[in-house]
This record gives sequence, C-alpha cells and structure tokens, in this order.
Amino acid sequence: MVFKIPVNWRRLASVFVPGVLIVAISIYVLGFRSPQQPEHKVLPGKALAAYDDLYPIRADHAGTLYLDRARLIKAIDYFTVNPSPRAIADLIYLGNANNVTLLLDAKSKAKYLRLAEIPDYAALARLDQERDRIFQSYRDIVNGIGQTFAGTPMEFVLHDTRNPLRSIIAVQNPISGRRLGDTNTNFGLQLIKNYSYGEGGQGRGGSFVSYALTLKDGRPIKSTTIPIFHEVYGLIGFICINLDISKLDKANVSELEHFVENFKATIPNDAITEMIQNSKRKS
Repeated sequence: MVFKIPVNWRRLASVFVPGVLIVAISIYVLGFRSPQQPEHKVLPGKALAAYDDLYPIRADHAGTLYLDRARLIKAIDYFTVNPSPRAIADLIYLGNANNVTLLLDAKSKAKYLRLAEIPDYAALARLDQERDRIFQSYRDIVNGIGQTFAGTPMEFVLHDTRNPLRSIIAVQNPISGRRLGDTNTNFGLQLIKNYSYGEGGQGRGGSFVSYALTLKDGRPIKSTTIPIFHEVYGLIGFICINLDISKLDKANVSELEHFVENFKATIPNDAITEMIQNSKRKS
C-alpha cells in the first residue's frame, strides 16, 4: 500500500511566502544602501552597450557569448576619433578584464593603449577600485542570503554586467549549473543593452520581477533580475534570483516535502539567545 503525504498548502504558503519577502527586502534594503562615498560626477556620454554596431560582445546561434574582434577594433578606431568618457571607460574595463591586447594587431593595440593612457583614466582606475569595494558588499549579501536557503532550489547570482564574458562573481545554490567566472546569458546581454538606452544614457530602470524562464533540461524557472547602478558608471551589475518551480509541483510530494524541510532548517548557535518581539515605544 502506498501512503501519500498530505500537503498543507496554507502552511506551506505561510513558510514560503515570508521567506521570499525576506529575500526581496534584504536585497533592496541592504543591497542598495552602501556606505558613505565621495561624490563623483557622472561620466558624460553613453555606455558602450548603447552603441549597437560597436559593442564587441555578441551571442552566437546557440546563445553563447563571445568577443567579436572586428567590432572591438571598430570601437577602438571610433572612440579614438570620437572620445566618449563613459564608453571608453567601459571599453578599457572590458578589454583589460579579457586581455584583449593579445587579440589586436600592432596598430590597434597602440590605439587601445593610448585610450587607456588618457589622463582622466587614472581617476577612473581609482573609481574601479571603489566599484570593487561596492561589489564586495553585494557578494556578502548574495552569499549570506543564498546560504540561508541552502539545500533549496533557490539560486542567487551576482553578475558584473560590464564584463559579460566573465560575468558571475558570486553564486549560491546553482540550480542552473553555472559557476564563478561563467558568462552572462543571451537574455542578460539584451538586458544590459536595454538599460544602456535609458534616460540620458545612464540606463536607470526598474527590476524584472517573477518572470518565467526554462532551463535547457526543460525545468520551469521563476526568475527576478534586480539591476545595480553606480552614480558614475550607471549599470554595473545584476542580482538574479532563480527558483526551480518544478520542485513545487503537487504531483511530486517527496520533492515538495524536501524543499519545505530545507527551507525551515536552522543552524544552532548558542551565542544567539535573542527573542524577537514587536517593538514598543514609551508614550
């Protein structure tokens, strides 16, 4: 005789929904509240991704991203004649992160190096270090939240959108099989371009929340993409949340029960004895 485990869907919702709210609130409140930083002027011009015929990152027919050498050389030639601080900063950042000088002939390499030696770029290099510090905060958030939901099919990914070829800089619970240093997706590349077309070329825009995706093996995914903006560079990253909703199918009771148990799991810590209660204010 086969016994079916009854599923209390109201109880499940009471566990799952607050947890998702914790994730969303943590990212919005903690993630977008960074320490006091020195004020910097927004770089003039458009982001490199806004130049459709110059942006050197492309996707092949299978959706795999690659660096288009011809477009890279075209971009170097164009910005040598038509300087755009924002686009040049993106180009140098992308180029240095992927050792593009190894792909260039002597003439193009000399032009690229001259762009990198523009006096203002020394200041941009210091801002790159600041950006790295900002990313460290986001790494801590993604890793902390991801580890909170360890054992569940809830993936948390931090992307560096200025380097789509080595995009993933933090990942927890990788249900999609992705690893640190992997590329962005074709869809992610299109989002980067869409944000770069924003008002004033600064690419400000809202999040994409709870949209449907499908993994290569056919599993349905519920996804949210939250953009990260910098006051100088504009878009610098994405935080992505991916939930494998095939694990929440009522027909698959064992997977569902496993999900709930892992979702509720806690780690004992004798140093923490606080009791949470409603805050009260003296009248």
